[in-house]
Amino acid sequence: MRFIALFFDDVQPAQIDADLTREHFDYLAACGDRITDAGGLRDGPEAPFCGSLWIIEAESLDEAQALADGDPYCKAGLRPDYRVLQWNRAPLPKTD
Repeated sequence: MRFIALFFDDVQPAQIDADLTREHFDYLAACGDRITDAGGLRDGPEAPFCGSLWIIEAESLDEAQALADGDPYCKAGLRPDYRVLQWNRAPLPKTD
């Protein structure tokens, strides 16, 4: 099943301990078979990050939640506001 993790925060990687940021990206890489896409969210191209979004492949909501909970940024308390939701992808028509 597919899930999304939607993080509402102001985590700015350049302003965080480099070791913690490396742990965060290492975690994403290690979980790459289940966290299939991830990235920061901004209000505009030059705006600071205001959150992040992950696409997760997991067997259950509990498994998807555990993946989000295991993020080093979450463990460090930098992401106190986030949700994990099941995502039912729409069958969009193919265009030529």
